[in-house]
Amino acid sequence: MPSDVFIDGVRCLERIRKLYTLWQNTNHEDGTDVLTHDNDALHSADAIIIVRGQKEDDFTYSKTAAMQTWLFGYEMHDVLVVFCQDSVIIFAGAKKINYLKQIESEQNNKENAPRNFNFLIRKDNDEKNFSDIIEQIKQSHQGKTLGIFSKDKMDGTFGEQWKNCLSQHSFTTVDISASVGYLLSMKDNEELGLIRKACEITGKLYSKHLKDQIVNTVDSERKVKHSKLSEGLEAALSDEKFVAKADLNHVEMCYPAIVQSGGNYNLKFSATVDNNLLHYGGSSIVCAFGIRYKSYCSNLVRTLLVNPSEEMKNTYKFLIECEGLIINELKHGVQLCDVYKLVREKVENERPELVNKMTNNLGTALGIEFRESSIAITSKCTIQAKKGMTFQVSIGFSGLDNSDGKDDQSKIYALFIGDTVLVNENESCTLYTSSKKDLSHIAIILKDEGSEEDEDDETPKIVPRRAATKEKPRNDSTVPEESRQEFQKTLLRKLNERAEARLTSQDDKVSSERTRKILNSYKSEGQLPKDPDIHELKLYVDKQYETVILPINGMPTPFHISTIKNVSLAVEGEYIYLRINFFNPGGIGKQADSIDKENVYIKELTYRASNDKKDDIAPASNNLSHVHKLILETQKKFKDQEQERKQMEGVIKQAALILNPSKTNPK
Repeated sequence: MPSDVFIDGVRCLERIRKLYTLWQNTNHEDGTDVLTHDNDALHSADAIIIVRGQKEDDFTYSKTAAMQTWLFGYEMHDVLVVFCQDSVIIFAGAKKINYLKQIESEQNNKENAPRNFNFLIRKDNDEKNFSDIIEQIKQSHQGKTLGIFSKDKMDGTFGEQWKNCLSQHSFTTVDISASVGYLLSMKDNEELGLIRKACEITGKLYSKHLKDQIVNTVDSERKVKHSKLSEGLEAALSDEKFVAKADLNHVEMCYPAIVQSGGNYNLKFSATVDNNLLHYGGSSIVCAFGIRYKSYCSNLVRTLLVNPSEEMKNTYKFLIECEGLIINELKHGVQLCDVYKLVREKVENERPELVNKMTNNLGTALGIEFRESSIAITSKCTIQAKKGMTFQVSIGFSGLDNSDGKDDQSKIYALFIGDTVLVNENESCTLYTSSKKDLSHIAIILKDEGSEEDEDDETPKIVPRRAATKEKPRNDSTVPEESRQEFQKTLLRKLNERAEARLTSQDDKVSSERTRKILNSYKSEGQLPKDPDIHELKLYVDKQYETVILPINGMPTPFHISTIKNVSLAVEGEYIYLRINFFNPGGIGKQADSIDKENVYIKELTYRASNDKKDDIAPASNNLSHVHKLILETQKKFKDQEQERKQMEGVIKQAALILNPSKTNPK
């Protein structure tokens, strides 16, 4: 686990109490039912087991990982958590237990809270600890039935040991996935804030990257594969202009981005993106993806129409109305199956030919897991929506016929739209994904050469550059020959003047390069990382801003990596010394020559820490060793970037090539 792990003990205890309320009571304090669907499995459990084995090779959603994130804020491997009647047992390695003990410090005696926490540290032989855990389980309620997540796997040595231990006892198991999924579906304000941020990033990536990429591809008539567009979207996650004011380390895709066109459509989020070329000959382009921020998901689905026919426009407008009906009717206390029935009735009454082409699932609950399958807007789900739930709502029509299609790929099209919403009490859902989807923002209209726009068509649309720009020929006969020659002479004179100025000022340019100013770390104190190590006055390296934060006179002080000359680590007896040397006016080197000598500078700083290990707690010197390594890595990265910048100086960017319209070889 990372060294900056901080577990919010107050939040964890509050969520543990919610779990115990759901498990041990059937009603809230106000008398309303905790759940409206079958909850017998959870109530019949005498103990709840959450076990996570070794780290998986590929990321997969699981209830175990979701519960760990919801309770602790992190996913942890090789950890066993057992909820008994009056206690919570946590069995893990010494380092994880050290972090998790932050929960115990916040423990209180509120109602529905466990009376004590039992932390067990893993050793070479875990059989005795497993036996002790089994005995405590047998003392919880009847001690016979275990609530588990039946679909989750227990891989690795730790998981196998626990599985073998359980097999030696005659416990009955029940699957509590649906009940826990319902518990996680109701979000608090902190969770809603993370989902809003995920939706904000999703919207920016769509409108400022993916949509622009597709429009530019159509504009330039390039051949681009669906998979290339999907990979490009994932690569854009590292670009700060799309992920502004968010920690890049916690931004990831919920699922591989889906791009479909050319008559081959699969309106499911489990669909895999193919290697077919993007088709834009009078068809539809379906785009679906979602961003996961700090483990909380979002989702967005849009369809772009290229030269749509009137039938396609009308069907798309009807699809917008259907999604609007879902958003308006999805309220607190409404059964999800009733929402589905209203939409289906609308389709049957107004467009009966589309009934069999409509998606069977109109949305699912969304949060730490991308979709909660037991809480879905389908014909059979009787669960009631609750205030504070978040849903990804989506509806589409597939296998639609386009009679105006010019080729086989454009004769079949599909329409698919979706958003992330928040359920309210007495009003329609709040829309979290703000990317516009009306016809004026998704229709791409291409004009044929020599054709005139239909004056009767008042539909606004996206017009690519090649469709809207009419360039004048280079050999325009309306321009007088005398004016052209005079303009050429003016250009030659300006070119000579610029060359003369460049040659005469070359010496000044060299001197200005030497006085290149040192980079600043932060523009204000608000940009300092909110890390516990900084508040505890520990040394910290901010790799994002290439800055080392050092405690000086009780204050965290930032130094850009360019100010550091070198760093060394030395061991003397029971202590480790970290020595940091800075560039200064008395030093040697290009950086020292560029320093303003009127200011006061620090030449050297030395920090000392003990390397004694007490009570299985990591020695304080570990932080100095870690910081020493990070400083060297950041210095190397910064120097490589500076070297690359110097190599690129003077390189002139080539202007865009212009295609010869005559298609003949130049003479």
